[in-house]
Amino acid sequence: MTTTTEALWAKCLGVLAKETGIAVEDIDEQDDFAGDLGINPIVARSIRADMESILKTAMPATIFNEHPTVGAFHRHLQFITARAPEAAARDSRLPLSIVLQGSPLTCAKTIFLLPDGSGSGMAYASIPPISESTCLVAMNSPYLDRASDYTCSIEEIAGRWIDEIRQRQPRGPYILGGWSAGGYYSYEVANTLIRAGERVSALVLLDSPCRPDFEALPMEVVEYLSRNGLMGSFGIKGAPAWVVEHFQSTIRGVREYVPVPMDADDMPEVYIIWARDGVLPGNELEQTGLDLKVKVSRFLLEGKPEYGPQGWERLFPGGRLQLATISGNHFTLIHRPYINEIAVLLRDIVAADLERPKENWKTVFGPR
Repeated sequence: MTTTTEALWAKCLGVLAKETGIAVEDIDEQDDFAGDLGINPIVARSIRADMESILKTAMPATIFNEHPTVGAFHRHLQFITARAPEAAARDSRLPLSIVLQGSPLTCAKTIFLLPDGSGSGMAYASIPPISESTCLVAMNSPYLDRASDYTCSIEEIAGRWIDEIRQRQPRGPYILGGWSAGGYYSYEVANTLIRAGERVSALVLLDSPCRPDFEALPMEVVEYLSRNGLMGSFGIKGAPAWVVEHFQSTIRGVREYVPVPMDADDMPEVYIIWARDGVLPGNELEQTGLDLKVKVSRFLLEGKPEYGPQGWERLFPGGRLQLATISGNHFTLIHRPYINEIAVLLRDIVAADLERPKENWKTVFGPR
């Protein structure tokens, strides 16, 4: 393939628009192929044929059942194009960063979001527009299409992302963040940049448990959630194998990760956003067979007993932390309608005056 993944995706969206009669700009990442777009088996067959011609690769007849939303299929497209023989021959890989909104060259501020355990920055694709002056860049894992090669430390992989971020924005101040394991990744990127003399103005931790206070997520939890279709919109038959494989590599990295507290003199403004709901109701939780003595499992599945800093204050000694909560659980918060609340909070964060009180936030202070 000589075109980029996103150029191919634009052509695929054109196919969907042509076959459904829905304008490209009205097709949303959260749209369900069957329910929202009205794609029946006959239309699906025609769409699949057109997309196979564009992608130069065969797709199974069940492709839209395995990836039933536009976003799920988009993530799958990223993977299959990276694995295409033509790409492999050129030693091509998925891009380490994707511009989702605005332009780093013309916007006043850029937010860089690090990926969750799946490794795909497309988790952030449905965030509504933040502002005309804000660019949103999502980072991909360098091992997204080859999780078995992800054997390095979180400190080392952070270095790969820093190089890419500096390509987009050579100097600070930087605005960084991440959802779930992306919180660990963004913390390490921020701390490394600060130690190198750069300024990080804001760090956004989106429903990310603090590593010193929480264990690495057991793989059995990921497998259970995948089997039962509880990992967002990855698919009704569970998450694709590449997602689960990358989660496994991420968990290994998190297990070995020991974050170093930040220097009080150079600390960014820290924003912590918690999801208010658990993934499963209490009566179902006890029937999963999972080890609920593991603190991080209860954190994700059951929900939070309180919405304090949950240990993050120990990594920001003497720093100011701003807390907010949103609807949804750990996995649904990045989908409609909850994702709209995230956009509102991000608008707060990029506001010109970070010192002014924000009605959506509660301010707390770390220990001195």
